[in-house]
Amino acid sequence: MHALLNTGLDGTKARLTGPEPLSHDDLASITGQAIGRTIECQEVPPEVHKQGLMQRGLLEPFLDALISRHARGVGSAETVSGEVERMLGRPARTYGDWVADHADIFMN
Repeated sequence: MHALLNTGLDGTKARLTGPEPLSHDDLASITGQAIGRTIECQEVPPEVHKQGLMQRGLLEPFLDALISRHARGVGSAETVSGEVERMLGRPARTYGDWVADHADIFMN
């Protein structure tokens, strides 16, 4: 809310991360623990992913950007930026805490 109500971030591009470096495999595992199921991350070839989303009506320029973003996270954990804490004035929540609070949306 702070970012929406103040102009201090106007024109900036913040890299928002949680407080811990997590890979796609980590995210799947943590989500699975929160809902009591085993979830494994399986990378889909970018062209297969893109074609499937285009069939659902998403536009190619958006998909190119999305796939490029996803490619940066394959096989590695995201580097923690500290931006969330700087912006909010408090530590970022862990993904595990967030998923535990919202586990019901992953159950469907």
